[in-house]
Amino acid sequence: MGEQLPKKWTIVPLEKLGEDKYYAIGDGDHGQIRPSDYRNLGIPYIRVGDLDWGFFKEDKLVYISEEVHNKNLKSELLPGDILIAKTGATIGKCCIVPNHIKKANTTSSVGKVSINKDLTSSKWILYYFLSPDFFKLMWSHSHRTAQPGFNIIDIKNFPVPLPPLLEQNRIVTKLDTLFAQLENIKTSMANIPLLLKNFRQQVLTKAVTGKLTEEWRKGKELEEWRYELAQDCCEKVQSGGTPKGSNFDTSGIPFLKVYNIVNNKIDFEYNPQYVSESMQNSQIKKSITFPSDVVMNIVGPPLNKIAIIPNDYPEWNLNQAITLFRTKEYLLNKFLYYFFCEGSSVNSLINETKGVVGQVNISLSQCRNFSIPVPSPKEQQEIVHRVESLFAKAEVIEQQYKALKTSIDTLPQALLNKAFKGQLAPQLESDGDARDLLEKIQKLKTTTGKVIKNTKLEKLKEFNKKMKNYPQSEGVLVMVAEDK
Repeated sequence: MGEQLPKKWTIVPLEKLGEDKYYAIGDGDHGQIRPSDYRNLGIPYIRVGDLDWGFFKEDKLVYISEEVHNKNLKSELLPGDILIAKTGATIGKCCIVPNHIKKANTTSSVGKVSINKDLTSSKWILYYFLSPDFFKLMWSHSHRTAQPGFNIIDIKNFPVPLPPLLEQNRIVTKLDTLFAQLENIKTSMANIPLLLKNFRQQVLTKAVTGKLTEEWRKGKELEEWRYELAQDCCEKVQSGGTPKGSNFDTSGIPFLKVYNIVNNKIDFEYNPQYVSESMQNSQIKKSITFPSDVVMNIVGPPLNKIAIIPNDYPEWNLNQAITLFRTKEYLLNKFLYYFFCEGSSVNSLINETKGVVGQVNISLSQCRNFSIPVPSPKEQQEIVHRVESLFAKAEVIEQQYKALKTSIDTLPQALLNKAFKGQLAPQLESDGDARDLLEKIQKLKTTTGKVIKNTKLEKLKEFNKKMKNYPQSEGVLVMVAEDK
């Protein structure tokens, strides 16, 4: 890191940036505060789950009494303190204690840093904790086997890049602005997946109700739309079965289960199962399935998983949770596929479905009695063409959205990387040198003597008050502490 430092920057251990307090860099209560101490009101007790990546979460915050807090002043937190998760799967999550929390306490799984505002800012340390350089550093210090983690000594010795304070402030302001803009972009983009989903649903609904081709039909001599039961417009409507003893092979005839229907397509890559040719032509002969058959799951939730059998194999089979629909010549399989994808046919049966607790079933007889719209073959072809064309356009937009989202999701780390290399804001000669400021602060500390933490001094004074009946000891402890 040192070789990459800009001019007038320096690197210092985090401990040197701490406020002049005994517990400026520390951690929580180490077990003294227990769940039995939790209250609905009082002093906030911040746990690892309250930390997020740069944000403080209050939705599950618990509290402790003033008395319990005062017994654990070592782990007291004040507004502006930086918190970081030290252990477990959440290692590295960090945030700043917000200003509206006047004081708080924390657990031993959380490290805390109270910074010296003459040298740096809470935001500078927070952004550093979120940066790629610190992420690598943190994991290099993770020394536990059961779960990752680091300790307070590690935190105190973490090297921090330190620019002059004025430059720090410019970089922090720039990051604040850019991250706010990114959040606005994310908010604007958040509705795109739902808009695309609604668009596709509207296309399907208009397709199977005739509205998609309403203008196209004008002036054409076409057959009127009619409705037929699935058992009449299909050569076969049949659910599958499971071979006795679940006798599956590693090759042979592919055997479909509901988990093989993914995003309205057949996905036979995951956990494929096969049956033998003899089994195909005996026990489960009734559910032999061919390419171009439309299949639908009839056991859920969720229901309405639809697919068309691909031509990867000449024959397939399926279990009892799936029904196949083999269309007659005048009904396009893709039209039937889009009809089922639209969902109204299955949704209308929801209140009639039966199954064990937590399960919904559609019977084979219900499948055979689905009312299917049957336009003319020519109009079916036009509907399929239009649906596929509109879906292709939606797919292009979705891929663009995903690419943009990926770029936006990776941008914060790129910005932080530039920030801590001095590439995000201009350097000014008038900013001074961070090393000079650090040296000045250290000299000031030396000339004024060692300062102990205020809370510790207050405890000593309180102890002196209790010793007032012993004049020979009055004031001795405080004087000794001040001398030290």
